[in-house]
Amino acid sequence: MVLIRGILEMLQLADDNGPKSFNDFTKIMIKNRRLSSATVSKRLSELITAKALEEVITKSKSGRRVIAYKTTEKGRKVVEHARLLQEALAFSKNK
Repeated sequence: MVLIRGILEMLQLADDNGPKSFNDFTKIMIKNRRLSSATVSKRLSELITAKALEEVITKSKSGRRVIAYKTTEKGRKVVEHARLLQEALAFSKNK
């Protein structure tokens, strides 16, 4: 099974301790490499279109618009299914 680079990691991050900013996603490390800004931008667009992430728009003290992202219920289901699949694969290896 091949997952698109960064999808699962972004969904997991956006579900931990409140909404996450674009810059938070660029700190994700996969195989000792950070996700590029271009990859993060593309994945955010894909995840929002799929309704797995949603934007949370607020205003800063200076009145500037601040956009963050959080995992939706649909996104949490994807993460849970991936976890269950990992467990099943690990179990089958140990047989």
